[in-house]
Amino acid sequence: MMSQEIEIKYQRLRSIFFGLCIIAAVMLFLSSTRNMAKSSAAASWPVHTGVVTNEIRSGFSSGYYGGRWLTYRYEIDGREFRGTRVGFGISRPPAGLKNGDRIPVYVNPEDNNQAVVAVGINKSHFIGLVFSFGFGWLGMLIWRRTV
Repeated sequence: MMSQEIEIKYQRLRSIFFGLCIIAAVMLFLSSTRNMAKSSAAASWPVHTGVVTNEIRSGFSSGYYGGRWLTYRYEIDGREFRGTRVGFGISRPPAGLKNGDRIPVYVNPEDNNQAVVAVGINKSHFIGLVFSFGFGWLGMLIWRRTV
């Protein structure tokens, strides 16, 4: 049986972990829903033809995991713009893109410098939501042990 002093220390630790779980859950939930809303709104932006300016390899080496970043250029009213954003909350570009490939680029009509190549709700948005609910559930389990 634990002494009362040790139990109080465990109580404090459980309270800290409960707070951390709830903070993580809220931050992930807000981030995921914000990205879902932005990505859905971007689907209604004007579409321009862009050109990939680097090569993206498919598989494990693409995107953030060792490959080069996706870069592309697009033109609006004779003025050239460059972009690197894949999407809001979407980090992986379509597989198999090569230098010179033409791709659809969704451009913000209020700011031509803001563009994405992937729009709509993606599985990465749902992964963030699942983890947010997982952290919330874990926080509730810890809370039950604290009370």
